[in-house]
Amino acid sequence: MVSGASLAEPYCGLSSADRWLTSWNLDPVVLGAIGVALVLTMRGDPRLRRQRLAGCGLMGLLWVSPLCAASASLLSVRMAHHMITMLLLAPALALGWPKVRIGDPIGWAVLAALALTAWFVPAAYSFAWDWTAGYWLLQLAMLGTAWQFWATWFDPATQTKPLVMTAAPALLAMVMGFVGALLTFAPRPLFAEHIFTTVLFDVSPLWDQQLAGLVMWTTGMVPMVLLAFVHLRSVAIASAAGARG
Repeated sequence: MVSGASLAEPYCGLSSADRWLTSWNLDPVVLGAIGVALVLTMRGDPRLRRQRLAGCGLMGLLWVSPLCAASASLLSVRMAHHMITMLLLAPALALGWPKVRIGDPIGWAVLAALALTAWFVPAAYSFAWDWTAGYWLLQLAMLGTAWQFWATWFDPATQTKPLVMTAAPALLAMVMGFVGALLTFAPRPLFAEHIFTTVLFDVSPLWDQQLAGLVMWTTGMVPMVLLAFVHLRSVAIASAAGARG
């Protein structure tokens, strides 16, 4: 079902094709958080500075640059925003702060999949659209679970468990494939919020929604499948070596 239309303006505001490059988000809370992260980066371990600076740069791209407003106007850009959050920012934070980890990658893969899927439940999408607190609740849930997924996946202890290294990204790939298929093959727009926003970029809501599904497949599901396949291959090679021995 299509979620109920809302008159509220989403976080970062709306942009259009002719002015989206000037739609910067100067939220002092966001700028302050990035500033704190930069201070911690410069005062922290210099060996981890590159990864931490990459994380700060990605935070600026996601929540300060015009990409933020474009992600409010187009579901396809929102999806790209999510993929950057989960597959670039989260691993950068995991590598920059390697000791901030708890649990195991399979458990975090389940939670990250739930956090990502929650964004595409129409009622939850409306909640994030109508309320800034709702937007940040879903964003931080997705970022936090993805951060811990990568942190535990990069853990040296996990590297000795090839089946876990395979199963965790495979689980995320399955969920991304399902959500991508739902968006790509739905016969009508699922989110009323975008019925009147895609026109700002001269595209139809259904086309934008289908593109969002393709973005999830190509930039999300495929890399995770390849990651799982690489480790599955290592499991097969190790098993074959053991059988020969």
